[in-house]
Amino acid sequence: MKIDGRRNRIFIVKWFLIVFAFSYVIISLPNLFGIGEVIDWVPEASLFQKVRVCVIEGLQNGWIFKSIISSMIGIAGVVVLILRLRD
Repeated sequence: MKIDGRRNRIFIVKWFLIVFAFSYVIISLPNLFGIGEVIDWVPEASLFQKVRVCVIEGLQNGWIFKSIISSMIGIAGVVVLILRLRD
């Protein structure tokens, strides 16, 4: 399979975005489960409110670091894909 043309470039961009998103979520898992931080909940907080806050905080904490690492993993994934498609 050749690595040229608009269709293949779109495929590579999709691959990068999928790898980026997957690695970002994997890196965020400790924060999503609340490891390393304590949130004091009011007694009236519902389960939905607790889950929403944990997810938002987990994805936002350290987003610059996670974005840089996920970008490097995404680029590595694209390089591996290109090398595989070349053969």
